[in-house]
Amino acid sequence: MPSLSKHQSAETTKLLLIGDSGTGKTGALASLAVAGFNVRVLDLDNGLDVLKNLLMDPKSKYFQRDPKAVERVHFLTYTDPMKNVNGTLIPAKATVWQNSMKSLAHWKDEELDLGPITTWTPQDILVIDSLSNLSTAAMNFYLSMNGKLGATLTQNEWRRAIGSAQDILRKFLEMIYDKNVKCNVILISHMTFTNEMGERPGGDDAGASSSSGYPSAIGRALSPHIPRYFNNMLVMKSIGSGQSVRREIHTVPQVVGNAVVAAKNTAPMKVKPSYPIENGLADYFKDLRS
Repeated sequence: MPSLSKHQSAETTKLLLIGDSGTGKTGALASLAVAGFNVRVLDLDNGLDVLKNLLMDPKSKYFQRDPKAVERVHFLTYTDPMKNVNGTLIPAKATVWQNSMKSLAHWKDEELDLGPITTWTPQDILVIDSLSNLSTAAMNFYLSMNGKLGATLTQNEWRRAIGSAQDILRKFLEMIYDKNVKCNVILISHMTFTNEMGERPGGDDAGASSSSGYPSAIGRALSPHIPRYFNNMLVMKSIGSGQSVRREIHTVPQVVGNAVVAAKNTAPMKVKPSYPIENGLADYFKDLRS
């Protein structure tokens, strides 16, 4: 039996990165590419423009530090095509979930054949951007498999569909959590607010439990359980507005609106309570390994 010092957490980081829209979650990845990591983004939001500009604009400090950092970032973008049915947009077909899982089983883009993620190393980072759209993909996959994609569902059918999509997502979380995945993982997510029972805050079913911020998934019941699959959970926040806005990455719980958003890390004696976004993720990874 190996000593605890040999545990894989000394080399790899499984990280949940959550925050509201506009807090800089995707752009924060730039510092990791400059730090020398190979960043592989499963892009489900079709929103990598900011990361490209940060790494390629000659005026950007990231470009000035390492003009070739962009070459360490690879991506696969998946979105479901939509169609108009009587004035309502619905998915024409469900492809995102299957394509995403196939890519994790064997990643191949226009430039590289990187094989399955189980062959990647601690120098590689798998990024899923974002959990919110991955959840939608899981729902569309379930509905498509049952001939219900785009159909009007009864209340009971809708509840069954949500439960089944949540089960699909749980299996995905178990996969990337597995010790055989030896690369780093960053799962980016927006926030949803609920209590620990998965009930809507302020609703008749909310009981006496207070509201908290959790990763945004399909429905509310799964959200409070998602952090269990990650030993590191960081919160992105924007402070101020306009030209004076300051974006930060927090490693300790934060208050967002009227809710508390949990955070956790695997090295509380090493990491700082917060990091500026500019080099925050790279510094956090460095501090974890120091």
